[in-house]
Amino acid sequence: MQVIGEDELADLAQAFNQMAHTLAQTEERRRQLIGDVAHELRTPLSSIRSVMEGLIDGILPVEPATFLDVQREVNRLQRLVHDLEQLSKAEAGELSMELAWVKPTTFVGTAVARLAMQYEDKGVQLHTDLPDNLPDVKVDPARMTQVMLNLLGNALQYTPSGSEVVVTARAEAQQLILTVQDSGIGLSVDSLPHVFERFYRVDKSRSRAGGGSGVGLTISRHIVEAHNGRLTVTSPGLGQGSTFTLTLPLSD
Repeated sequence: MQVIGEDELADLAQAFNQMAHTLAQTEERRRQLIGDVAHELRTPLSSIRSVMEGLIDGILPVEPATFLDVQREVNRLQRLVHDLEQLSKAEAGELSMELAWVKPTTFVGTAVARLAMQYEDKGVQLHTDLPDNLPDVKVDPARMTQVMLNLLGNALQYTPSGSEVVVTARAEAQQLILTVQDSGIGLSVDSLPHVFERFYRVDKSRSRAGGGSGVGLTISRHIVEAHNGRLTVTSPGLGQGSTFTLTLPLSD
């Protein structure tokens, strides 16, 4: 609708145009989400179907290894459904929060401990630089542990064996600043704006089976923003690693 004039009718027309634009964007996001979910479901479902057809036709042996393949794909589907539920709540601002004043080392240390074995198995060094005098921060410890697990898991996925990931923390200007710096594949200028989009994959050649559901970073950003914080990413370029920076306020 073309808007002419500056009276109340023109204001109404302007508001109508804005509403129409917002609805169009919402519909486009809905179509995109449906397409993304269908794509993510296709691979595990096709794998399960192939195994079951092989069992029925007698091509595949009826043994534990065969059923373990099906179980792995079912687990992938369950993780995807769980993450989509989390994403839906996060985007609607409906994630439950149990806030408490805690040391940053609490949730960082928990995440580091949980992933230590995976880092060791891949041969990636995980270093932390967390001063003892860091001030407390008011957060949901479980949610922030989830964020750190996503960041550290993402760093591990894209960092080759023999390299390292470094976690640092500092207090500055009434803010807690946490960084997760890897020495992995890095990010191109074109990729940077899309890193936190759901199902976005930096390395298109990688199978989803080798990574997460594709919404972990999206959920993490929503969790951080629910704490009135920010989650950003920078990278010097491809092959030069990347740095995720989590900023949280130190006061209510």
